[in-house]
Amino acid sequence: MLKFIIDHNVPKSVGIFLQKAKYNVKFVRYINPEMSDLQIINFAAEEKRIIISNDKDFRYFSVKYRNVDMILFSYISQQADVRIDGLKQVLPELKVPFGAIILR
Repeated sequence: MLKFIIDHNVPKSVGIFLQKAKYNVKFVRYINPEMSDLQIINFAAEEKRIIISNDKDFRYFSVKYRNVDMILFSYISQQADVRIDGLKQVLPELKVPFGAIILR
């Protein structure tokens, strides 16, 4: 079963969608809203979680920290439904490790 950590800048409804789909999900906003990007990466590595983020800094980190899988949103629209639709497209075929996926 895939496990995710949802960055604080991702709409909560994205995580709720994943939970309803029976994925194991943790939210940065509930663990520690002050977590730095590196702390999120370390947490994800320790728990073997996939990071989901809107943060463009993670594009750099995805090259440097190849031991952590990431799904990064790069949509013009800020609507959560757009992000959920993107996840619906990639989740059925997702197998770890995959590195980074940028959804646009």
